[in-house]
Amino acid sequence: MSYSNAIPTPPLRDRLRTPKLLALWLLVRVARRAPLRLLYAVSDILGTLAWAATPQLREVTRDHMRHVLGSDASSARIDRAARGCVRSAVRYYADFAYGANHVPRPFESSEGLEHITRASEAGRGVIILSAHLGNPESISYATAALGLDLLILTEPLQPHAVHDFVHAIRAIAAPGVRYVPADLGGVRAALEHLRSGGALAVLGDRDVLGNGDPLTFFGERARLPGGIADLALRTGAAVVPGVALRTARGGIRAVVHPPLDLAGLDREHARVRIARALEAGITLAPDQWFPLSPIWDGLAT
Repeated sequence: MSYSNAIPTPPLRDRLRTPKLLALWLLVRVARRAPLRLLYAVSDILGTLAWAATPQLREVTRDHMRHVLGSDASSARIDRAARGCVRSAVRYYADFAYGANHVPRPFESSEGLEHITRASEAGRGVIILSAHLGNPESISYATAALGLDLLILTEPLQPHAVHDFVHAIRAIAAPGVRYVPADLGGVRAALEHLRSGGALAVLGDRDVLGNGDPLTFFGERARLPGGIADLALRTGAAVVPGVALRTARGGIRAVVHPPLDLAGLDREHARVRIARALEAGITLAPDQWFPLSPIWDGLAT
């Protein structure tokens, strides 16, 4: 089954004025006929070249890998993982384009998807917690396929034409899933959705709004979003950590863990438990963790 006929075409003036929008639109159209294996091969080449040619990318990804791999990791190991991070970021765009044209791929393997279903059956809502790791949207597709009412908080994108196009493509790839920006209005919608027993998917490893509180993350203070803990404590929703990792054969392996035990915790301790769950997921495949902007900004340890 193909979704090609449903692909939106942004107005010509928007494509001409916004290079990023034009690039995404062309990528989606190219992915109509290109096999995923070819898209991944090209992505890996582009990611490797981008890492080698861009000092800022090398600096940021090396710093991320020093935190994740630890002080004992060799420079060679850090560099290998750092290059992998950029390749994973480019593969994410390949997945985005491919998903607009093809039905979601089944997982190569999965562990623990039943934790999402069981948490949802409790009727207090469920927050699916993940990170910018592997192909995080695969967990969302699986959740929707389970028949759960899914809302996803997403990073607001600029300019607005890019935001509209990206969300239109996501709606094609995951029919029935609702996407709302992670702003004040989106948080209100998430709160109401959880109170009605719905499922919410969030990525908790980046402070995309720039208003997060400091928290120790991989040994150093970083600003991470506090809204996940707030939503869980206010609604009683279960927080279920899950990641979707790339395999050597180009497939996706889903790993979902039991809900976090947040009972009786205050906001700060709930945030710490959420951060530890994120760390555990990222350490499964450090070279697939693809934030390309700094996570740590020199806060005191």
